[in-house]
Amino acid sequence: AVVSTQSTGKQDIKSQQMNLMDSSLNNLPHIPADHMKQLNAYIDGINTYFHSHPRPLEFILFNYAPEDFSVADVLTIYKFIAYAGLNDICLIVEKHVLEAFRETDHGDIFKMAFAPHLDQIDDELIEIYKTIRDIRPVGDQNTVHVPKLTNSNNWAISGKLSESGSPVLGSDPHMDISKLPNIFYESHYIGEDGYKIFGISAPGAPGIVMGRSNHLAFAITFGMLDMSDYFVENIKDMQYERDGTFYPLKERVISVAGQDCYFYETKDGHTIERSLESVKTPIGTGRYLAAKYALTTEADATVLNLFFNTVTAKTVFEVKDSLAINILGTNYALADSSGNIAYQQGGNVPIRKTSTGLLPLPAWNTDNLWQGYLSSDDYMSVVNPPEGFVASANNHIQDPNKPNVATFSALSHRVNRIKQMLQSKEKLTTEDFKMFQSDTQSLYAEQMIPVIAPYLGSSDIEKELVQWDFVTTQESKPAAFFKLLHEHFRRNILLQFFAPERTDKYIKYTAYPLYIIVHKIVESNNSTLLPPEVIQQSIKDALEQYKDEKYGEVEKISMNNMIFGGKLPSWLGLDRKDMSTSHCFMCVKVGNPRYSQIGAPIYISQAWRMVTDMGTNVLETVLPGGPGGNILSNFYAREVDMFMKDKYKKIEL
Repeated sequence: AVVSTQSTGKQDIKSQQMNLMDSSLNNLPHIPADHMKQLNAYIDGINTYFHSHPRPLEFILFNYAPEDFSVADVLTIYKFIAYAGLNDICLIVEKHVLEAFRETDHGDIFKMAFAPHLDQIDDELIEIYKTIRDIRPVGDQNTVHVPKLTNSNNWAISGKLSESGSPVLGSDPHMDISKLPNIFYESHYIGEDGYKIFGISAPGAPGIVMGRSNHLAFAITFGMLDMSDYFVENIKDMQYERDGTFYPLKERVISVAGQDCYFYETKDGHTIERSLESVKTPIGTGRYLAAKYALTTEADATVLNLFFNTVTAKTVFEVKDSLAINILGTNYALADSSGNIAYQQGGNVPIRKTSTGLLPLPAWNTDNLWQGYLSSDDYMSVVNPPEGFVASANNHIQDPNKPNVATFSALSHRVNRIKQMLQSKEKLTTEDFKMFQSDTQSLYAEQMIPVIAPYLGSSDIEKELVQWDFVTTQESKPAAFFKLLHEHFRRNILLQFFAPERTDKYIKYTAYPLYIIVHKIVESNNSTLLPPEVIQQSIKDALEQYKDEKYGEVEKISMNNMIFGGKLPSWLGLDRKDMSTSHCFMCVKVGNPRYSQIGAPIYISQAWRMVTDMGTNVLETVLPGGPGGNILSNFYAREVDMFMKDKYKKIEL
């Protein structure tokens, strides 16, 4: 906050409210000795480098001198990515639910879209919501610089579906790619006895996030598991209530950007969330929102399994069980050189007695509090399925015979398209996998256009839309028109229920609630929820705005330097602006222009692409950006053009 922007200062308030560092310090005695050895080697390397080298240019510009890095810092980075970058989406949806019932008369549209998870809401609970003080608006969630795996694809096939007879795995995690350098960097490790591994890592978080060794390939998508909740706390004279008895709050006073801020926590780990102005003064009597994160000694310590155990394992059987409990909430696709493939779900989902999650409940009734956590056996695990493949794309994955692990998920169009392609040929190769990662067939458009088609007129572009093959190319005019039409369609649907300001906030600040609401309304085939006038108005709005454009003229990617944000002259070469693309909404080759929680434009897409055949020692990858963050280096943006042209480089272990 001291050396950067106001948005980072807001983010510092968010991170201090979460109080992850205390949790990390408590974890230190529980870290296995072999993991601690690796962590100490990592931080020693970082600290030695900074002590023996000149400060990087960015540090000099901001007059920043880094403190020594520690193991607790590493754990806190993992947790911040987990809860501010991934599982924060659950809190954002809960905040939308709360605001809708508290401030509008149309909360029932959320009840319909997220059924049955909001069925227990009633007038008494709504009245409680209306008494909450100092609520931080959705637009102030403030995690603009935190990596978010909000979408991703992974899949693996067994040897019976591959031309080589060996398993083949593909991975493309989806994150904001509008910044240079990429949040990931590629690492190549060579160990004893010919052991080698290549993959991606994140700064400050040692280990390989996704990649492959001589023996094992592994890839993650975000599982959308519900591992965080809001509660309503009743505070009186610096104390919180439990079943009629009041207990003292823990108070921390932290300086953020030179301003004292006051943070509060209950003994059971509920962190009070207040507005950005309110945190500058001590807490008063009243009702407040409090966030609860699934931080436990067991799960926190096992986060290192994700990045260390996958590196050393030789088969899926050696590693999959250790991935079941973790703080990220993951879908793992695994493949090994012995011919096995596996899917492993993992998380740390709490046991809820009075709800399924998604609904902020009064914490003063202890029946509403978490009752522990699910066991490793409660998560889906599949090894060598008879169909010969595993795949995930943030879609709903739930064993019907096990406890509920999620309250919402991404729509199923991407994973359904992946499954179509995996079953499109008798035998597949890595070349096929690369084509799959570049696929722009939209099953979403294929579902939506029949709903809209009866109301289309006779203009050329409307006729082209009806005849469109649902494939997005840079030359496609119907793809450009559908993009525009869909933007008006979703806005006009929401305008039936919410004022323009609230509607635009939903569109600007978060995707999942909006997409789910629109999808459920379309699926309902209910003319009350989707009257013909809404469709007709959306077509009219799109026609008035459409300028006979091709898709590549309206869908463009800009990648700007993370520090300077595109504000410096283009001749300096720090940015890559307005690059035409065929990336598309709801496609496997996803492209989703959105806004961060502070309203900054971002672009969610494939932050890395990787395919590998386990019968070889070769990976093919591309990283939008480059392998170096130094703006003066030739490596700074070396792979941007490769990425835009769907090209890959070959890496031999």
